[in-house]
Amino acid sequence: MYVVPNITYMPFLVKKTIKGKIYLYLRHNQRVDGKVKTAWQTYLGPLKGFAEHSKIVKHEIKTKTIEFGLIAALKQIADQIHLTEIIDDLAPKRNQSLSVGEHILIAVLNRCVHPTSKKQLPSWLKKTIIPKLFPHFSPTMDSRAYWNHFRYLSDETIEQIENRLIANIQKEFNISLSEISFDPTNFYTYMNPTKDNQTYANHGHSKEGKKTLKIINLSLFCALDGGIPLFHLLYPGNVQDAAHFKTAIPALKQRLAALKLENSTVTLTFDKGNLSKEAFQQIDALRLHFICSDRPSSHKTHLAIHPDRFIMHKLPNGKEIGTIEIKEGKYGINRRFIATFNPRQAKWNYKNLLKKIDKKVTEIDTFFKDRLKFPPGKSKRGQGGKWRNRDEVEAKIQSLIGKGAYPKIITYELSGPDTISIAEGGQFQVKIKIDSSALAVAKTKMGKSFLMTNREDVSPVDIVWAYRQQFLVEQAFKWLKSADFLQIRPMFHRVDSSVRGHVFVCYLGLLLLSLLVHKLINLGIPISIYEAMERLNEIQITQINVSGRRDPIENMNSLSPEAKNLFEILHLSQFLSLN
Repeated sequence: MYVVPNITYMPFLVKKTIKGKIYLYLRHNQRVDGKVKTAWQTYLGPLKGFAEHSKIVKHEIKTKTIEFGLIAALKQIADQIHLTEIIDDLAPKRNQSLSVGEHILIAVLNRCVHPTSKKQLPSWLKKTIIPKLFPHFSPTMDSRAYWNHFRYLSDETIEQIENRLIANIQKEFNISLSEISFDPTNFYTYMNPTKDNQTYANHGHSKEGKKTLKIINLSLFCALDGGIPLFHLLYPGNVQDAAHFKTAIPALKQRLAALKLENSTVTLTFDKGNLSKEAFQQIDALRLHFICSDRPSSHKTHLAIHPDRFIMHKLPNGKEIGTIEIKEGKYGINRRFIATFNPRQAKWNYKNLLKKIDKKVTEIDTFFKDRLKFPPGKSKRGQGGKWRNRDEVEAKIQSLIGKGAYPKIITYELSGPDTISIAEGGQFQVKIKIDSSALAVAKTKMGKSFLMTNREDVSPVDIVWAYRQQFLVEQAFKWLKSADFLQIRPMFHRVDSSVRGHVFVCYLGLLLLSLLVHKLINLGIPISIYEAMERLNEIQITQINVSGRRDPIENMNSLSPEAKNLFEILHLSQFLSLN
C-alpha cells in the first residue's frame, strides 16, 4: 500500500484494547493547522500473535529508501518509444532471464540516475524500484553479464536500432527533422597506451587537453527541435574532424533514406572545423541544404567593413546582430555568405585586446629592467652581460610581443650601438609605443563572423539564428561528459564491443532525458534537464520492514510542490501498483 502524506513524524506503534484483547497498529502523525493529527494508520495484528517477535513490542522498525521518481519517468519514456522491444527485435537471444533490451535499459537508467561501475550495479539496483519494473529481474547481475550483452550490439545493429527509434520519436513526440545539427568531439580513456588491438582508442588531438591518453571520437546528429540526439557515430581517436565529416555525410544520407525523407527537406548545420572540398562535393550532389560557419581568414577583405555598414537586427533572444549579404566563390561554386557583426562580442574582444597589450608592454618593461645596462669590467649575465648585442635584444622583444596583430600594434625603438663594449660599459634603451591607427584597424575587424548557406529562401537574421542553435549539440556533449550523470568518461573498457556498448548506453540516456524534458515543456512546464532530474529524484519511497509482517509497508516521502506537480502530471502513480 502506498500513501502520499505530508510527513513530519516517524511512524510509531499503538496498542488498542478491543473487547479485552490487545491489537497493534502502526500510526503516522502530521501537523495540520498547528495540531497533530493522524496521517495514516495500518493494522498489524493482535499482540498475542507477536509474542515471539520482541522487536515489534520494543518499537524497533527498519526502513530503506527506494529510488523511484526519475527511474519511473524515464521508464515511461522508454516504453513510449518501444526501446526494449526494438533492441530485442534487432538483437535477439535465447529466452533466458533478462533480454538484451532489458539489460541495456537497466544500464541506461543507472547512467541517468546514479552512474556506477557494472560491478557496483547490483547493490544499487536493490535500492531502486527497478526490480519491480522488470519481471525477469535477477539480483545476481554482474559486470560480465553486461559485457556479454554488449557483444550483441554491432555497428550495423545500433544503426538499425537508432533508425527505428527516430521513426517512433517522430511519431510519438512530433519531433521536426527539417533542421539537424552536426558536431564531433572526443573523450579520454585509461586504456593501455602500448596495446594496438583497439579500433576506437588512439592517440589524437584531445579537446580536453589529455595529450598522453588515448582518446575516442564521437559525433552527434541532433534535431534542432528540442536538441534531441538522433544518432551518433563512434570512430577512432586519430581521425581528424574534417576527414570524419566526409564519411558522416553518407551516413546521414542512409538515415534519411531509412526514414523516407527527401534530402532537400533537411537543413544540416555544422561548424568550420568540418569544411573540405570533398565534403561539399557530396553535399552538392545530395542537394542537401546546409548552414555552416567559414573561417574569417578566408574573408580578409570583408573583415575591414566598418560596423556602421551592417544592417542591425534583433534575434529572438533579444540580442542585436548586424548582417551583410555577400556572394563569393567557394569550392567551385558561387555561394551565399552572411557576414555578421556582433557588437557585444566586438566590445568584449576589444577590451580583452587592450588587457593583453598592456600585459605584453609590462612584460617587456619588467624583463629588460636593469638588464640592458653593462657596467665596465663586469660580464655577469645578471648585470646585463647577455644583452650587449642589438640583434639578440630585438629578437627577445619580438618574441615577447608575439604574432598576429600585435607586431603592428606594439612598436618599439631600440637606441644604442650595435654592440656594447665590456671594457667601456654602456646600455641600450628601449621605448615601447602603441600604434593607434593599427589598433583602430584591429578594432574594426572584431565581432565579425561569416556563415555560408545554400538556403536562398531564408532571411539573413533567420540564418544567423538557425546557426546559433548549434549550441544544442555542444550542450549535449557537455551532458555526456557531466560528472553528475551519464559520465561517458573517463572510460576503463578494454574491448571494442564494450566501448561501443558503453557509448550507446550513454547516448540512450541522453536521448531519454532529452525526450523527458521535451515532454514536460509541451505539458506547460519549462524546465531543464538538471531541474527535471533534481525534482524527480525527490520522489522516493520509504520501505518499512516490520518483524512478523511478510510484506514491507511502503510510503511515499514528502514532496516539494514542484516534485508533486511532476508526479501528478506524468501520472507516475501507475508504477506504484506493481506487484
